[in-house]
Amino acid sequence: MKANKTWTAICLLMALLNGCSVPLDEDDEASVGDDPTVDGRVWNGQTEKFSINAKEGVHLNDPQGEGGTAYISFAASSVASTRWELDVRLTFNPSANNYARFYLVSSAEELPGSANGYFVQIGGAKDNVALYRQDGGKPVLLAAGRELMKGNNAPRLAIKIERDNDGCWSFWTRLDGESEETLERRAKDKTYTESVACGIYCVYTKSRCDGFTFRNIRLSDDVTPHVSEEETPQQPTPTPPPVLPDGTSILFNEVMYDNAPDGVEYIELYNPTDDVCCLPTIYLYKMKDNGSVFSTTVLWDAEGTDKLCIQPHGYICFTKNAQKVMQKHHVESDNLVEVPKFPTLSNDGGYIAISLNGKSGIRVLDKCAFFDQMHDIGSKTTGISLEKRAPELPSVNKNWRSSRDATGGTPGRKNSE
Repeated sequence: MKANKTWTAICLLMALLNGCSVPLDEDDEASVGDDPTVDGRVWNGQTEKFSINAKEGVHLNDPQGEGGTAYISFAASSVASTRWELDVRLTFNPSANNYARFYLVSSAEELPGSANGYFVQIGGAKDNVALYRQDGGKPVLLAAGRELMKGNNAPRLAIKIERDNDGCWSFWTRLDGESEETLERRAKDKTYTESVACGIYCVYTKSRCDGFTFRNIRLSDDVTPHVSEEETPQQPTPTPPPVLPDGTSILFNEVMYDNAPDGVEYIELYNPTDDVCCLPTIYLYKMKDNGSVFSTTVLWDAEGTDKLCIQPHGYICFTKNAQKVMQKHHVESDNLVEVPKFPTLSNDGGYIAISLNGKSGIRVLDKCAFFDQMHDIGSKTTGISLEKRAPELPSVNKNWRSSRDATGGTPGRKNSE
C-alpha cells in the first residue's frame, strides 16, 4: 500500500512535468470523454436538473424531486459517417413513465420540442433499445431491439450507433455481464442530413428523479461502418402507441376547474396515437390524495356499437354546458360532449381519473392532479385552464402549465403556443 502511494505521488509529479497520466479506479473513471463537458462541448438546457462531473458522468438529479421531464444538450453537427456511443445505468426497470432518449441528431437544442432528428430510446412500454426518427413532435420507429432489460431492476448497458454515408443506421447493445456487443437492427433512412445538437432527455416519476446515469458519451466522425451488407435494413413504421388497458391510449390534456363567470368547467382528453380510438362506456372519478374514489360520473354510456371515437392526435372535451364553452372559447361543437351531470371540480384543486368499461371490467386509463400551484403565470388563475406542456407525455404535475390562450383555454383543440 505504501509503495502504491509513493508511485502515485511520483506519477502526479511527473504529470505536472511531463504530461504523465494517472490511472483511475473504475468508479473514478472520467466518464464523459476525458472532460465532464464532453471533450470541451458545453452542456445547455436544464442543467440545474443534472450533475455533470468526471466521476458520475451525466446524472439526473432533479432537486425538486416531483417527477416530470428533463433535458440537456450540446452542439453537434455530425450526421453522416458518424458513430455515437454511451453507457447507461438505471436504478430501476424502465417503463412507459420512466425512460430516456439519447438524441443523436436534432435541429434544435431544446429537446424534444418540435425538432427534426433521430434518437435512441432506452426503455418505455418495452424493455428494449429502439431507434427513432423525429418529425417535428412526432416520433417514427425505425428499428426496435430485443427486450434486453426485461425483469432487470438495475440495468447497465453500453450502446453504440453508426450511420453511414448512404443513410444506413446500425445499432448495438451490450448488457452488463455479456461478453460482446449484439447487433440489434439496421434501418435505412436519410430524411435529415443536418444537425445542431445532441442531447439527453429523461421522462420520470417522483421516485426515479435521480435514477438515470449516462457515462462515456463519445462521438466519432469519418467512421467506416463495419456491418455486413447481407443484413437487411428494417423499414420505418409508425410509432406504436403506449400499451394501456384494453389497448387504449387516452390521456388527460386540459382541465378547467376554476372557470370565469361567463365560462364553465370542463376536462379534455387526447389521443396520442396514429389510429382512431373508439371508447365504450367512460367514467370520470374524483379522488382523495390517497387514491380513494368519492365520486363517479358516467361521461359516455355506449349502447351496442355506439362508441365515442377520437381521431388520431385528436381531442375530446366533456362539459356540463357545451354552448357556454363554444361562446367563451370560440370553438366549434365537433369535439365537445355535453354531460348534464358533469361533476363540480373544486376551485381548491383535486385529483381525477378516467376509466372505461371493457370486456375485463373497469380499467383506469389516466389520472392527474389540478392545483393552483401547477400554474405558472402568477396567483390570478380564475378562468384559466391547466394544459399539458406535452400532450403525449405522462400526466405528472410538471407536465402542466397555465393556458396562454386569450380566452383562458383551448377545449377540443390544440393547446396554446
